[in-house]
Amino acid sequence: MATQIWIGLQRATGRYLWAFAGFALAGCFGGGKQSTIQPESDSAQIIQDVYALVTWIDLGILIVVGGMLLVAMVRYRESRQTDVDIPKQVHGNIKLEIIWTTVPAILLIFIAIPTWQGIFRAAAPPRTEALQIEAIGHQWWWEFRYPTLGIVTANEMHVPVGKPVVIKTYSVDVIHSFWLPRLAAKIDALPGKSNEVWFTPYNIGKYYGQCAEFCGTSHANMRMLAFVDSEADFDKWAARQEQAPVPTTPDARDGMQLFTQKACVACHTIKGLTGAVGIIGPNLNDLANRHTIASATFDNTPENLSRWIRNSQAMKPGALMILPFEVNAQEAAKLAAFLTSEPGVSAPATPAPAQDAAGASPAVTLMQAKGCGACHIIPGVPGAAGMIGPSLEGLMGRDTIAAGTIPNTPENMRTWLKDPPAMKPGTLMLNLALTDQEIDTLIEFLNTLK
Repeated sequence: MATQIWIGLQRATGRYLWAFAGFALAGCFGGGKQSTIQPESDSAQIIQDVYALVTWIDLGILIVVGGMLLVAMVRYRESRQTDVDIPKQVHGNIKLEIIWTTVPAILLIFIAIPTWQGIFRAAAPPRTEALQIEAIGHQWWWEFRYPTLGIVTANEMHVPVGKPVVIKTYSVDVIHSFWLPRLAAKIDALPGKSNEVWFTPYNIGKYYGQCAEFCGTSHANMRMLAFVDSEADFDKWAARQEQAPVPTTPDARDGMQLFTQKACVACHTIKGLTGAVGIIGPNLNDLANRHTIASATFDNTPENLSRWIRNSQAMKPGALMILPFEVNAQEAAKLAAFLTSEPGVSAPATPAPAQDAAGASPAVTLMQAKGCGACHIIPGVPGAAGMIGPSLEGLMGRDTIAAGTIPNTPENMRTWLKDPPAMKPGTLMLNLALTDQEIDTLIEFLNTLK
């Protein structure tokens, strides 16, 4: 009976060991997409060196402890038991207690020293000639800003090979965590506070990243890509960010008009397109050459982009993309054609103002053209049902504007419409570059909202 149990235990143990080995290998390698044991930068190598040391020490402990356990199991198994084989029963052993206290302490010292060294090295990012990037967490996408280059992009970061990169992280809403496993250490992106992480990439390639701090409904879909380019390719990428998309087909040109008419300009920026200065959603410059959409969740194809425009919630639950105006399949295809137009040195023509039903007032037409309805509920403006900003119903009956911080006077209203961030730093209300005549038109309409 004991023999049968022993054989069964061996077989079960073998199966579990093979299963464990399979899961371990899958977790470690995983095609190399998010593997910490395949470092591709000096910063990631520091972490890997500590991991490797701890792993080898742990393996040695496993062999010693497992070996002693196996010897005890074989030598003192029931089938061999006699009175002579029973070991001496003792209450304690000072020598053994000293050994199993001292040895772990020594091992911890061997682990602590390189760990401290790694922490100090990680806490001292290079400053000389390093490329500065700001990684800003949003629910649920990443914004990348290059302050020295004047570039803003989203979800896909480009860096030159062999050049130090310093990334400053922060968040505009909740706590996120920036993590590029093969390039950089994981670090929190916090609202109201910045953190820094750095690395120098070894090789040209594409590397996968992820938000590593639960941040809401679509946390698992808050991904990113880092592209390590040659110096020449990085310069070409940077130059494209300064160029406007050039629509060359009738559908693309129609899509450019629709981008304004459907109030997309309220949330997104596109270089060279009048009024497209929104900062609530991702910057869409050079979207044609991005590999992915929806925070690196889907391949950037016209079909996926059209689906995303029509129903982002179906593709990414919790997405905060808002469509104040209905978009049909044909319009979505035209918008996708415009957004995937290659950038060029000539800016696209300024789209005509959005047109509403016959007899619409100049103010209504202007607010549709500027995308005001994407952020505000505005009585008398068709489709103006935005929930991002305050409702404008009864605006002239209020004592204050700008969340109660500014008295509601004609002078303040004019100044607010001219340059909101100048009156209230940090506000999400955009500077729409309104002319004095346009401000007069808007104020005349707003005075009717009592």
